[in-house]
Amino acid sequence: MSDDVGPVAKSSDPSKSRRRRILISSAIAGLVVWLTLEIVHLERAPARALRLLRQQRATEAETELFHYLRFHPRSPEAILLWSQAVISGETRTPREAATLAISRLQLIPEDSAHASEARMREGRLALLILHQPARAESLLLRSVELNPNLLDSHYLLWQLCDMTERFQQSEPHFWKTYELSDESARAERLREWYVSQFSPSASTAGFDRQMGFLKPGEYPGPESDIARLEEFYSSEPDSPLILAALAQWYLHNHQRDEALQLLLRIRDRDDAFQSPFYVATLVAVMLEIGKLDEAKSELERWPQPTEGYAYWSTAAKVFEVIDRDAAAAVAAYDRALAVWPGPAEWSLMHRKAQCLARLGKKAEAESVRNDAKRVELQMEALTHQKLRAALANLDSPDTATQMLDFYQSLNREQEATCWQNVLNRLSRKVRLIY
Repeated sequence: MSDDVGPVAKSSDPSKSRRRRILISSAIAGLVVWLTLEIVHLERAPARALRLLRQQRATEAETELFHYLRFHPRSPEAILLWSQAVISGETRTPREAATLAISRLQLIPEDSAHASEARMREGRLALLILHQPARAESLLLRSVELNPNLLDSHYLLWQLCDMTERFQQSEPHFWKTYELSDESARAERLREWYVSQFSPSASTAGFDRQMGFLKPGEYPGPESDIARLEEFYSSEPDSPLILAALAQWYLHNHQRDEALQLLLRIRDRDDAFQSPFYVATLVAVMLEIGKLDEAKSELERWPQPTEGYAYWSTAAKVFEVIDRDAAAAVAAYDRALAVWPGPAEWSLMHRKAQCLARLGKKAEAESVRNDAKRVELQMEALTHQKLRAALANLDSPDTATQMLDFYQSLNREQEATCWQNVLNRLSRKVRLIY
């Protein structure tokens, strides 16, 4: 047996081993510091993006948020900022930007505290850039369900009603807009509301210019209305809302056959009769062209609940003209005249007076006729020329007084009270000056 022993490994130099450990530890520490700085830098991206947006540097803001969203793809705050950057940037067409922004806004879930804001922004983009009011309305109504106190949603719904020939439906959204507005802005809101009530085309002029339906120097009117509605129709050709809005324009402009043809396109669809506006327009057209039996039949398909100005004014005419039931017509006219725009509809008052006369109620009929004449005088062009001239100066107590008197003449106490508040505020301001 051999006594040879194999070679023994020499022990490593302790100093070299220690230096190696120090180098590795330093490298790891440096990497940790670098990663920490990168994380801190990344986490501060939304704040930097917000500053960039305020400086109108949208493309840089989008880049900051793009990297942040790679690591936080569901961050509602970042998505809202990113969508703002995309819309404000100049690297895409407006439609491309809106479509892209909406696709990411949709990622904000309904249970998020930011869901109402997200749905509002989706709705605003769908309306003002994609020109899809039916889609926009659905999103804005959902926004209001999620947060009843989001001012922008109510304001857009108010304007959307005016854009789609439904000014008689905008009142609830106006009053919520008014309630949520700062006190300093309320006189301006009241002026907008007056225009919305009595010149709906003019009330949407700002948005019409933004959407390209009014060119610089042009004034709102039937031409801008039909341009808007035809564009909406091209974007949502099967929407009962849009078909009814366009048919309403045709009806108001004495094109009954065109209105009817539009409405008949979807009369066999169930979703058409889920829209009160569609049914009201269809019945109105049937009455205009003398298809009385069909008008009565279509009214009976009105979706529940049967309420509001559109239903009662339409039903009243069916009761009066087709059923020859003056009592039922009077009751329906009363319901219609009690809600806006009933107090300004002197023609409905005359119809009610005729029904009362048929019932032998001559004194009541005469009283209603007098009310109709009084309101008709308030609707004369000269009256509104004076009011519009006065509204150019909201800081004048005389303006508030004229508006107060006007609304009192229509028995519109809510508006009258608001203008009284404006007058009181201006009067206090005058006393402080002197």
